[in-house]
Amino acid sequence: MKGRLFPSAMARLGIARLGIGRLAIQFGTLFALAMLAMGLVVFLVAQQRISRRIDDALEYHSAKYLAAEHGQVASSAVVAGRIEAWQRQKALSERTYILFAPDGRLMAGRLRIPPPPQGFSQVRYVSRAHVVHKGRALATRLPDGALFAVVQHSEAAESLQAMLPWMVLAIFACALLAGLAVTTLFARQTALRLAETQAAADAIARGDLSRRIATDRLDGMFAEQAASLNRMLDRMAELVNAQRQFSSALAHDLRTPLARLRGLLAAARPGDEAQSDGLIERAERECGSVIAIFDALLRLAELESGRHPTAVAPLDLGHLVADVAETMEPVLADHGGTLRLTRLDDAVVRADAGLVNQLLVNLLENVATHTPPGTTATLRVERADTGAVVILADDGPGLGATDRSRVVRPFERGAESAGRRGSGLGLSIAQAILRFHGGTLALADNAPGLEVRMTFPG
Repeated sequence: MKGRLFPSAMARLGIARLGIGRLAIQFGTLFALAMLAMGLVVFLVAQQRISRRIDDALEYHSAKYLAAEHGQVASSAVVAGRIEAWQRQKALSERTYILFAPDGRLMAGRLRIPPPPQGFSQVRYVSRAHVVHKGRALATRLPDGALFAVVQHSEAAESLQAMLPWMVLAIFACALLAGLAVTTLFARQTALRLAETQAAADAIARGDLSRRIATDRLDGMFAEQAASLNRMLDRMAELVNAQRQFSSALAHDLRTPLARLRGLLAAARPGDEAQSDGLIERAERECGSVIAIFDALLRLAELESGRHPTAVAPLDLGHLVADVAETMEPVLADHGGTLRLTRLDDAVVRADAGLVNQLLVNLLENVATHTPPGTTATLRVERADTGAVVILADDGPGLGATDRSRVVRPFERGAESAGRRGSGLGLSIAQAILRFHGGTLALADNAPGLEVRMTFPG
């Protein structure tokens, strides 16, 4: 069933499983080596502790048998008596005591071994069953030249050492199998979760932009990753939809002046110079409209892509706004409107003066073009905690809430502007300029009219 639903995704999953299988082997081997190292450390520590305990026991019993009054070492006769008394009481013991005369002759004890060197040493001896054993000895020279030795069996430590190769092999094998099993299970679960993402990617590649990654069967980082990818897919779908709307709107806006231009050319009659002059003038206006649309699109594309050549420097917004207002006041007056400056705080931001000038001119031209005669527009500059705000407000018809969120998109116009000349790109360019500077553009109701808030970072 899965193969029928998204065959290419499952094919990729098969490839992924091969890669994940190699990953499982690597992690399993590393896990086994780590367990092996840990086993060796444990073994060495245990061996050292056993050896230390044997040596501590030898020192304790040697001191016990050699102890005399007033901190002196007992004589060889006293030590020999103690050994004989111990032999009468103990039948079996892991420890034995022997005393050698200065000439190496055995004075006391049952163990038949050559005199060991002073201090700790390893010895071999033959038991009554004629079996060779290994032991650990501590020999001490007495003041009269005799040599007292305590010998303890060390076969426990030797048996542990003999078991080392098999223990290491067993630990390595178990760790390898456990590591491979765990990592393979983890890899399989990871592959199953990745299949959801691959299936969604294949569906989107086939043109199904509505496909999303199901998150109800995911958890942890996989759910977070799926949610992040879904957000990215939502954004991609919005961009694709916006591109489609943009293409449609562009075709519509170009079709109107081109159709008028075609009509003008079709109406031209040879020989009628007066008519030709008028047609040429009107044709030039239509061509100018088409060129203006393309110029605006090029500016918008440069700003959105960040390719605009910029000269960012400290800019006094109050001074620039005053200059633009002085330039644009006659333009609004020609359309029956009024422009006033109400507040100019000292606000210096880092910005491109040319782009900010274009931003304000575009917005003021919108007021002149899309508001009725008698409209009053006000400009003010206010300082803010994070920079500065330029506010352009008018008392015209304004825009509804739906229109305010729509007109910042390319070729979108408000209901009051339908049928009027213009590219429909002014607010899109304004928003792109502010985004280029790291600022924001917000449209609000001025009750009546429209308020445009331009926020610049400091």
